[in-house]
Amino acid sequence: MHNNLITDLMDLPDLVATDLIKTEEYLVFVADYKIDHVKCPVCGKKAEKIHDRKTQMIQDTSLRDKKTVIRLE
Repeated sequence: MHNNLITDLMDLPDLVATDLIKTEEYLVFVADYKIDHVKCPVCGKKAEKIHDRKTQMIQDTSLRDKKTVIRLE
């Protein structure tokens, strides 16, 4: 329920928050997709297996005078 609240507040319905990392300068929300499959980046069809998955860091609006980042797994 707490995870849904975070993604609802950030207007990210396709994600689920898995962790929150706080530092003096940053709030890092660790998130993952709710879906259990991915699309091929070339043809757009459902991929049978995942070859590679890279973490993305997305800067968001500051919150409580801290830089906010979404780390998408």
